[in-house]
Amino acid sequence: MKKVSECQNMDDIRLEIDTIDKELISLISKRAEYVNKAAEFKKSETDVKAPQRVAKMLSQRKIWAAEKNINPLFIEKLFSDMVSYFINKEMQEWKTK
Repeated sequence: MKKVSECQNMDDIRLEIDTIDKELISLISKRAEYVNKAAEFKKSETDVKAPQRVAKMLSQRKIWAAEKNINPLFIEKLFSDMVSYFINKEMQEWKTK
């Protein structure tokens, strides 16, 4: 991977962005594996939704975003959307048990 300062043109930049996006997708896939495993331990709808855990997690992600000079509200929305997707998926699976 090139450093930002090493990019000489838009092709270099796009290649690096594509590489990062592929890594992000791989990490989200890995995260999903843990989410799926966690579902095995959940016994109720409240366990699946875990509103206190979600609130605490989103708060922490916003702090991490600020530390990296990324807009915390953007990160909150990104993670909120991702968590909502996984919660909805878990709820569908949990209700069919």
